[in-house]
Amino acid sequence: MIERTFDSGAQNERTALAWTRTALALLLAAVLATRLAAEPLGVLAVAFGAVTAPLAVLVLLMARRRYRRAHDALHGERALPDGRLPALVTLITGLLAVLEIVYAVIG
Repeated sequence: MIERTFDSGAQNERTALAWTRTALALLLAAVLATRLAAEPLGVLAVAFGAVTAPLAVLVLLMARRRYRRAHDALHGERALPDGRLPALVTLITGLLAVLEIVYAVIG
């Protein structure tokens, strides 16, 4: 149970909210990109959506876990969470870019 913030500026809480907004934006981008590319790209666009939308939801779940781990680490003077969450966001962003390039070339 999280009882109090580590600092008065609530940096960990603000960071958690930023990760949540990022995850929701990625989910929306994945759904919209899939929808826009569905007609010209067909099955490729649907496969893209089937991969990226769950990954965006995974970002949301990982962000929540990262907040709890960071909170525990700050209060226990342990190491902060690793870079898996930023790496996953980078992967999803790269996949979105590839889909948009393919859409621009074919569509």
